[in-house]
Amino acid sequence: MNRATKITIAVLGAVAIAFTFFIGGFFFSQAMLARGNNLRAETSELTGSTAEVYRMMQAEALEPPDETTATVGALNGLLKSNGDRYARYLPPVALESYDEDMSGEFGGIGVLLGEKNDTAYVVQVYPDTPAERAGIKAEDYFYGIDGDTRDSWTTEEIQQRVRGKVGTEVEIELLRPWPEDQMPSDAKYVLGEPYTVTLKRDKIQSPNTETKLLSGKVGYVRLYEFNRKATDELRSEYEGLIQKGATSLILDLRENPGGDLQEAVGVSSLFVKSGVIVQIESRGTSKPELLNATGKTLTKELPLVCLVDANSASASEIVAGALQDYDRAVLVGTVTFGKGSVQTQFPYREGAVFMTTAHYLTGKGRVINEVGNTPDVEVPMAVDKQSDQATDTQLQRALTEARKLAAKE
Repeated sequence: MNRATKITIAVLGAVAIAFTFFIGGFFFSQAMLARGNNLRAETSELTGSTAEVYRMMQAEALEPPDETTATVGALNGLLKSNGDRYARYLPPVALESYDEDMSGEFGGIGVLLGEKNDTAYVVQVYPDTPAERAGIKAEDYFYGIDGDTRDSWTTEEIQQRVRGKVGTEVEIELLRPWPEDQMPSDAKYVLGEPYTVTLKRDKIQSPNTETKLLSGKVGYVRLYEFNRKATDELRSEYEGLIQKGATSLILDLRENPGGDLQEAVGVSSLFVKSGVIVQIESRGTSKPELLNATGKTLTKELPLVCLVDANSASASEIVAGALQDYDRAVLVGTVTFGKGSVQTQFPYREGAVFMTTAHYLTGKGRVINEVGNTPDVEVPMAVDKQSDQATDTQLQRALTEARKLAAKE
């Protein structure tokens, strides 16, 4: 083969390779273009439909929303369109209230909020606060704020409305649940009897724990919420009880709606020396993420009883599940709420989007979502009985179990 022939073959080969890349690139670009067109078409239909309904509301609705209100509503509707009941968008003001709540210090009326029966309710009334002075009680449901009445509120909406400048007033309408089996046949409100109070906002620093040394040297701590101080506060309270001579401990997670995932791991680690605290199953991962005990236990390992009820949710269920998995505590109370999902916060438009991005299992793989934790000792009891130790049969049984465990040591 002479030199000219070799050059001709080389040139033809290069042309063939170039042509192959050209054809491949052409079809790839066409595929990407088609995908882009489809995405634009979907987005165009979504935004076009939303704008069309907004224009229709401006023309026909009895009370048309402003653009900001409509945008927040549209975002929340979109976030919940896949059935994610925990998804939500918080605009800047609501996000600020949320961050204040998680920090444990804020201005407001002095209540801890939760959600059930598709609306917000009072989990706890803090002592010496506007709410306590106005006669608001745990288990009351929110119905109206400053004349705006609704059958359904979220905790974020309530926080945004009741917080404000110290000294300013807010009018709140609540529903007080009927005594058991005593709802009147002509009752207008299913959830309870309405009443209205006007409160003057005050600076609130929420106590997140309630601590006692009960008879029989039983150290009792109630945790109201898994805010960013939960682990440190709980550690401090229990170490104080240990120094006072406690021989057994009770952790009360009743009515605790949950909170920060890392705090759940931290609280669990006060009692569980090692092992997986929680497994997290995320989209697109073949194996769950494992969050292990931190190794930062209390200075003394004492027998433990954990109190739970139907409103112990999320982070509370992680802790209760870990304690049960490792036989570290006896669970007393009723089956927990069954919220085994993780909501991730994403910054958006100076606010934040929260959406469910994962499910969690207990450290040993038990499902909690829609199932809950079943106590080792089931003790049914109405929530209002918790206000008095003499009527709190769940606490009484927890005390019995704690003393029995201490006697075995």
